[in-house]
Amino acid sequence: MSDQVSLDDYGASPGPIDVDEGLQLGPVGIEGDGDLAKVCDEIEHLLLQTSAPVYQRGGMLVRVIDQAGSIRGLQRDPGAPRIVPFDDLSLADVINRHIHVRKRNRKTGEAARVDCPRGVAQTILARKEWRFRRLEAVVEHPIMLLDGSILWQSGYHEPTGLLLQLPFAEFQSPLEQPTDHEIHAALELLRSLLEGFDFVDELDESVALAFMLTSFVRPVLPTCPAFAIDAHAPGSGKSTLVRMQARLATGREPAFLTLSEDAVEMQKLLFAALLEGDQSIAIDNIVIALQSAVLAIMLTAPVYRARILGLSQNASVPTKAVISLNGNNLQIVGDLTRRVLISRLDPQCERPAERTFGFDPVREVGEARSEYVAAALTIMAGYIAGGERVSVRPFGSFEDWSRAVREPLVWLGLPDPVDSIRLLEAADPERAQLGAMLQCVHDAFASDEFKAAELVAAVRSGRDHHQATIDGGRAPLSDAQAEGLQEALRSVCERNGELNVKALGRWLLRVQGRVLDGLRFMQSRQTKAGSMWRAHRA
Repeated sequence: MSDQVSLDDYGASPGPIDVDEGLQLGPVGIEGDGDLAKVCDEIEHLLLQTSAPVYQRGGMLVRVIDQAGSIRGLQRDPGAPRIVPFDDLSLADVINRHIHVRKRNRKTGEAARVDCPRGVAQTILARKEWRFRRLEAVVEHPIMLLDGSILWQSGYHEPTGLLLQLPFAEFQSPLEQPTDHEIHAALELLRSLLEGFDFVDELDESVALAFMLTSFVRPVLPTCPAFAIDAHAPGSGKSTLVRMQARLATGREPAFLTLSEDAVEMQKLLFAALLEGDQSIAIDNIVIALQSAVLAIMLTAPVYRARILGLSQNASVPTKAVISLNGNNLQIVGDLTRRVLISRLDPQCERPAERTFGFDPVREVGEARSEYVAAALTIMAGYIAGGERVSVRPFGSFEDWSRAVREPLVWLGLPDPVDSIRLLEAADPERAQLGAMLQCVHDAFASDEFKAAELVAAVRSGRDHHQATIDGGRAPLSDAQAEGLQEALRSVCERNGELNVKALGRWLLRVQGRVLDGLRFMQSRQTKAGSMWRAHRA
């Protein structure tokens, strides 16, 4: 049965035409000029009736194609599904494929089929208010919903806005009520994929397992942490672990993104990957300290809005990707430390890349993907079906992820993957700067008020023993206090070899209120001479 319907441009239309499973749609008549709005309304209605592959996403009408486009700095699997916006010609093409558009000749009175007028497609695109189905993500694997049920058949799922494109007959039906034995067996199966990786300890393995599980629930989560894979030397298995996770989830390589030190360029690449629906984004071979406000926002916001690359148009897209980072001796800086979980690899040999293995986890996943996917779903769904809850400390911004991924692993006796954040905090240079400043200033001034300029003056007074006092009548610092404060200030506000008071003031404003080791900087009052500060116990 045909899935096309008829639209007459002028005058009477032919009779009703069958559409999708016997649905009867009446004809559409256009009496003449001035009916453009009516035509567009009817075309949208008929496209909805035929279930044409037209979706709305981020204020755009979009479609899904099976050929990944190339963007400099972003390497994709060529066959990965890609979400792209319609233009007027591509929308007119879809209309022509699903709807008979007819125009009556004014002289002869005959209605002949014509191509959809370009102005009709342009008007529909320009409306920005549609009834078309929303598209959150295109996924190539089963999905666990937050109630523990599983989506495992191809097609569009209205409640979630997900379009599942699963290989035919590849995935087995999920277990509805897995036993404890089946859940533990599923865990051991996934752990077998990790046997060749030299994790530092069990916490690192737990983070890797969380990384593997996350893809199967990420499309229904509002937010999700990123995963960092760290090692001391090349060839330790970082990229292999990232590739294995992506193969498990999508059957494809991840979208590899090259880190740019240009924050604007970084934002463009990340947004382009989200816009086109990449599900696994790997920021590869990071060699600099990673500090990205854009990435921090993307990890804790359900939707991210930015300008489309190459267009003077903005879009708001769901942040439905699993983002990974890898590099040697990674440094994650600032706000990112609480948004990233880290798994460390340490082969403990001079040339890790020259090791030989009898087991290739990437190939193994490709050969038995269905079994490993079923194991991941069994662990998460089995935990929720059991109705138990393990007690874990709060993980702000990622509560749903904790419930779906973190709690099942802790329930099964593995270390809490969120504990890995402490490792990143300990290595965070910004945290070290703040800790040193708080301790040195508190040693010198206790809880007394000070101005930014007084900290610089205090260093000078400590070096100049003939100066009896510093500003405010305070006694000069000891040599040890002055040296410690000077080193702390250098890391914060040294500019061209000198301590810069204005830079120090800006830094204090940025870190005020942040508690570290029980201390924090707080602005106590504002005077004509500037801000007054204290370093006191929280």
